[in-house]
Amino acid sequence: MNGLRLMQWAARVLLALTVLLVALTALRWLAQRAWFNFPRIEVHGELQHVSGASLRAAVAGRLAGNFFTMRLDDTRRAFESVPWVARASVRRIWPNRLVVTLTEQRALGLWSDGRLLSDAGVLFVANPDEAESDGPLIDFAGPAQYARDAVRRYQFASAVLTPLALRVTAVDVSDRASWSLQTQQIASSARGPRLELGRDEPPGRAQERLQAIAVNYPLVVAQLNAVPLLLDARYGNGFAARARQ
Repeated sequence: MNGLRLMQWAARVLLALTVLLVALTALRWLAQRAWFNFPRIEVHGELQHVSGASLRAAVAGRLAGNFFTMRLDDTRRAFESVPWVARASVRRIWPNRLVVTLTEQRALGLWSDGRLLSDAGVLFVANPDEAESDGPLIDFAGPAQYARDAVRRYQFASAVLTPLALRVTAVDVSDRASWSLQTQQIASSARGPRLELGRDEPPGRAQERLQAIAVNYPLVVAQLNAVPLLLDARYGNGFAARARQ
């Protein structure tokens, strides 16, 4: 009796395995049908610098698979390798639609190594001539590891100096992490003073120096009867002003 039950159990297991194998084979065959290939790719997003031609050229030969077999992480990375693309979101819609939503980089400036710097502090490679639509590029110079910090300092300085009719045109950081800014007069587009802020030690010291310059700037201009050439705040108890010749 036990032997008969064992044979019946074994037969059921064998039948289940056979059904499972057939089902898997059928699913694999179905998944490879052309019905589930992506005939086209839908691209969404507010795009100024990314064109359909550049997308096709960048991902040509890098997209593989269909609705069932495509690896979305690989596909996302392929789109994020396209110049000007900051982020890509990829999703599949049954049965054969691939939808890609792109977010572009916004160029803030040009780093000294030739790369563009985004307003998020990301260095990326793209044609600088295409960046003019985002506004005038700020000149950034220094070691690349300071890129994010440079954007934060630019944004803070812009907020502090704009009420003084000055705009920041360049941000420099030395190998020793000493910061300086070049400004421009907003009203006349003439060259404004260069601001030497020094090292940010302890943290926040460079911002304090910049704020001290901003508070006293109208008085300095009045005393010199002109916009100064240089304001050097690398002193313990104040800053020095240098007049133009």
